[in-house]
Amino acid sequence: MRQSSTLTFAIIFFSCVIASSQNRSFATLPLVKADSLIINDEDDLNHTEEYDHIVKIYNKLVNARGDFRYPVPKLFLKDEEGYVAYIDYLTNDIVLEKKAYDVCKKHGDIAIAFLLAHELTHYYEKHAWKSGFARDNTDLNIGRDLLAIQDGVANETEADYLGGFLAYTAGYGLFDKGGLIINDLYKAYKLKDNLDGYPSKQDRIKLGERSAKKLSIFVDAFEMANLLLASGNMEHAYFYYEYILNFYQNRELYNNVGTIAVLNAMELFDEDSLQFKYVTELDVNFTGSKDVSIPVNDQINGFLDQAIQHFNAAINLDPNYAPAYLNKANAYALKKDWTKANFYLNEEALPIALKDTTNAYAKTLVDIKILQGIIAAKTGDKEKARKLFTEAQATGSDLANENLRRLDSPIGEGSGLRANNISKDSLASYTVKGFLTSPKFNQDRTVSINNNLIFHQFNPEGEKVRIFINQNDQKKIRTAYLMTKPGYEGMTDKGIKLGDSVTSVTDKYGKPNVKIETTQGQIYSYDTVIFIIDNQTVIQWINIGSKRFYF
Repeated sequence: MRQSSTLTFAIIFFSCVIASSQNRSFATLPLVKADSLIINDEDDLNHTEEYDHIVKIYNKLVNARGDFRYPVPKLFLKDEEGYVAYIDYLTNDIVLEKKAYDVCKKHGDIAIAFLLAHELTHYYEKHAWKSGFARDNTDLNIGRDLLAIQDGVANETEADYLGGFLAYTAGYGLFDKGGLIINDLYKAYKLKDNLDGYPSKQDRIKLGERSAKKLSIFVDAFEMANLLLASGNMEHAYFYYEYILNFYQNRELYNNVGTIAVLNAMELFDEDSLQFKYVTELDVNFTGSKDVSIPVNDQINGFLDQAIQHFNAAINLDPNYAPAYLNKANAYALKKDWTKANFYLNEEALPIALKDTTNAYAKTLVDIKILQGIIAAKTGDKEKARKLFTEAQATGSDLANENLRRLDSPIGEGSGLRANNISKDSLASYTVKGFLTSPKFNQDRTVSINNNLIFHQFNPEGEKVRIFINQNDQKKIRTAYLMTKPGYEGMTDKGIKLGDSVTSVTDKYGKPNVKIETTQGQIYSYDTVIFIIDNQTVIQWINIGSKRFYF
């Protein structure tokens, strides 16, 4: 046993710093110092059930980040009381203390996910670089200057913010219990409310609330990008994704932006040349309006080349990300470059999807078979195409069924994206028309996406609905998206409710204008309503509509 004079944890809740104790190497700057805290030099607890618990969470976070350019830090659970959690950059280890685990456990997996995501964000954002460079070069003016402007608080805040988004993309939702955990950690580690040279406990709580609010707005901008894409507004969807990529990069975002470019290209094909429904997998670029002065073929190839660059970015982050290879093959198929299409489909996407043992790429395998069928049909082997479409159809794929029909009765069709009318349906006490006539905004949740686009929100208190608004200042148009929250008990005007089957949707609404394939399910988009489908079940719907404004 020995004594340490340092307890470190993040500006909002957790430690990611390492102090001056001799058995620890450099990590980030200490943010809190407490007296007489005990450090136990025991073996790690990686053989325990608790470790099995956190490593499952950790693996989901690593996979959600999708950045495998560098070695993934090793994870340890240790019987220590002094650091809460930290990343050691020299050994490339992330350590969570058992005491901190016990504190977070009662708040659920989301709290543990947030803590671990915070540490991973320090690693991915290279927060160690400036401190390490400065310490190694204190004999130079630049080294001393860097030490003087160290901003550990900013690094901690960024790690909370981007780490929170990582936890969200990994499926853990938004974390909003920072104040409770701060109180619990202070109590568990016997810290005073005010520590010399550091933010007070109350200031930490306030900073946590502000960071959580900023995170929730960031998440909502991501959801808005998906809705814009689903409703056919690919130009604005691109700008929203671009806004997010300015702060956070992962393979899914690059994959989605590439898919937008493919969909833009598909809109430019004439009906005869786009016989089949091509595979475009989103993991739920367009840089301006279509230029009539540029030949259509040049525009198509420009979009497809842009898409391939984005898919390459996703692959660079994770060379084992099968959807990006599939989408890249799809882009080359649309360019009629059959050699490259077959290579990325059969030599890259297929082996990766086949060797996955988690069933994460089950749908990707079906879509690979469908694209194989399209390439076979386009290169003259109609019977091989029929066999492949039939095999995919047996898995329940609507896309395979549609392409099988088109094989025998070719019907040219573009992407089908179209402008929306105004929905007359209601959610709770709201309608799109009524809201756009008398709009209400939560001013503190407004985001300027670029010089022309503004993202507004309105969250009615006590209602299981929320409203997103995309405002185009250039064209003076607002588009409202009224969406259900989990647990909404109402129905659409045609009688669809949450939990209904996708068959019920098509029975009552017919064939969707757009059906976007995601890696897990589909988005069914109609003129005035969008259905989000997971496991053939409706998990959300959104009423949509646009209106010009004059002020």
